[in-house]
Amino acid sequence: MKKINILGIPFVDTTKKEFVSHVLTLATSNKEPISIVTANPEIVMLTKENAQYEQYVQRSTYVVADGIGVVIGSKILGTPLRERIPGYELVHAFMKNADVNKNRFFFYGGKPGIAEAAAKKAIALYPHINIVGTADGYGDRDAVATQAASLKPDFIFIATGAPKQEEWIANHRHQFEHCVMMGVGGSLDVLSGNVRRAPQLFIKLNLEWFYRLITQPTRIKRIMKIPLFLLKVFKSK
Repeated sequence: MKKINILGIPFVDTTKKEFVSHVLTLATSNKEPISIVTANPEIVMLTKENAQYEQYVQRSTYVVADGIGVVIGSKILGTPLRERIPGYELVHAFMKNADVNKNRFFFYGGKPGIAEAAAKKAIALYPHINIVGTADGYGDRDAVATQAASLKPDFIFIATGAPKQEEWIANHRHQFEHCVMMGVGGSLDVLSGNVRRAPQLFIKLNLEWFYRLITQPTRIKRIMKIPLFLLKVFKSK
């Protein structure tokens, strides 16, 4: 797939619909695992602060533009990405497809009980989904990898936050075959109902970040990464 370089990070230039179709097709024939990073400006800025983390991101199979700031950055550079692709929406798109293909899923991350609650909600939304296991984000990380690999999932959603989720994928991807491994941040919290996603109006206006700020003021330091990211993009241009 075509990729656009933003501050050294290769973002795939595609739409959500095309990307989901591409990954599902590739997953059926590709023996090697497919790793996906859902990157926003905060993640890109973290790669500039942590060289090891930057390698994890660059070596992933695909990086998608989860944040609107990344899309704006691509426009500043004169190489506009076609669409923002939220990680939470990818989670639902892959699970929706399972109604047909009956793929095997494993949920990993969040506080104790969150992954289980997310699994129950997923089953309620997509009755034919096959969730083979869950694990919270507070146990032994190597043990979780061994547990998950033994269950042979087709998809693993890792919600332990950056940089831990990408590090876990990089360190354990060799244990899996025919598997899509995607870092999903707080998606399991939202799916479980523990955290509310922004209303559709905010999402439509690309103001999801603003909704998070007014509902979770403690995120101010993270939100401030957006203007710092855009400034760095201007400088790179």
